[in-house]
Formats: sequence, structure tokens, C-alpha cells
Amino acid sequence: MESNRHCEEFYKGEMAERYMLHRPAYPSTVVETIIEYLEEKMPKPHSIAVDAACGTGQGTRMLSTYFDKVLGYDINPDMIAIAQRNEALQNIKYSVSAAESMPVEDGIVDVITVAKAVHMLDLKTFFKEVDRILKPGGVIAVYTYCAPQKPIRMLPSKKADEIYFEFLSEKLYTNLPSAYKTFEVIKDLGEHLVMPYKEVKRPDDIISEREYSISGFMDLIRAFATTKEYLRKYPDEGPKVLKIVKDGIMDAMRITEDDKFNFRLPIAIKMARKPIMQDQ
Repeated sequence: MESNRHCEEFYKGEMAERYMLHRPAYPSTVVETIIEYLEEKMPKPHSIAVDAACGTGQGTRMLSTYFDKVLGYDINPDMIAIAQRNEALQNIKYSVSAAESMPVEDGIVDVITVAKAVHMLDLKTFFKEVDRILKPGGVIAVYTYCAPQKPIRMLPSKKADEIYFEFLSEKLYTNLPSAYKTFEVIKDLGEHLVMPYKEVKRPDDIISEREYSISGFMDLIRAFATTKEYLRKYPDEGPKVLKIVKDGIMDAMRITEDDKFNFRLPIAIKMARKPIMQDQ
């Protein structure tokens, strides 16, 4: 599948390591929100959770407290290797597999999660797979960094925010149709992401925050698959544009290479429940 090949291509070797090091962590409230929704109709104990397109296991680990077994699948062997290398929890197992075809028995899973990589999936095929392995009453939960529902300051100055968003809109989304398609799917997990079941819940955004130096922040930007594609498509212009972004943000916030600052990201969650027999 083209989307999966895209994931394999952009997150190999150094890119996979950079992705793990610099991506902001999802706060625990993300999984707490999912578990609260699950337990409205499926009380404890919970046996199996699946984290599809799990990457380096950042979201997978958050599930381990709530389930007897957690299965993390990603099509990218480099991502899975990093996840396995850094995993100490005994109830988590990582395997290489496409999210659209996971080696899981029918109807045994309580929760399936997928994070930002949702935009790389063949959603029609993926949701068929979700329906195959999910228990009646089980939950599919999609969560991702998103465009804010309410105005928030993502960087410490308004001007720095403007420079960051101008790079996203004028360079990535304008020059790369695939990047704009990605943005349409994940910008708010709204109408462009149609869930497979009628019972759907979209709670308020959760805010994630992480401290960066300017070099770490630029490494985060370079870890975006869309930035990697932009640099490949514009090998001469791309590095110059990133330097302009870096210098502009430093000037706007009046910081040096050694200074630290907080970057805030809203996280959208959209959940749907597979019907229980009596609900149909």
C-alpha cells in the first residue's frame, strides 16, 4: 500500500531515532480518556489492547497499566526495533505488521488505538480489520496532534507562532499535496475522519507541552515526514527555508542556542464503539 511504503521510506535509521528523541510525548490523560469511555459499557478487567501503527511504542506503553496484554504493530522494522530495544514492560509485545492486516484472532480485542499515523493508512481496509478483531462493545480510538479548537499560543511569542504556521501552510501544505491531505485528515479529527461505528465521541482537546532548545525544536520539524519529503523535493531551497525559520523563531523569542522554551500542542481524540448485540 502506498501510504505504508511512505511510512517505511521516511522513518528509516536516523529518521526513526530522531522521531523517537524529539516527538512530544502524549500525556497520560489521552489513555485515561479512552479507558473512561471504554468502561462506560465494558467494565474491568480488560484483556487485550492493540496499538496500530505504533511507531517506537510511545503510545503503546501508556496502555500497559490497563490491559493484561498490549500488542504493538508497525510496518516499519526500524521503528519496531527501537520499540523492542527500549521496552522493559513484560506485557507488551511488538511485531512488524501493517495496520490493515494484523496477526490477531477475531473478536478478542478490547481497545484499538492509532495515533498520528492514521493519515498513512488505507482507512477503509483498516476499519474492516478493526471490526474483525474488536470485541462487541470494544473501542477504536484515534488521537493525534491537531489544529487547536480554541486559540492557544503554541510557542512563547505570537510572532514565533506565525513563523511556524507560515512554514507549515506556505511551504509544506502548499507545495506538497500529500501534506495537505494529511492535514485535512488530522487537523481536528472532524468530518474528514469518518469512524466505522455510529456511536462516536469527540472530547475536548488535551494540551501536550514539552521543553526544547531551538536545535531540538528544529530536529522535531525535520522529523516530520512532510518536512523530509519537502527537503527531498527542494534540496537547494529546503535547508535555506529551515534556516530562515530557525533564525526567525530565535529572533522573535529573543533566545540563544542554549535557551530552553516550551512548545504546546493540542491533541484531538475521536473514539467509536463497536455495537453490543442488544444495541443493534
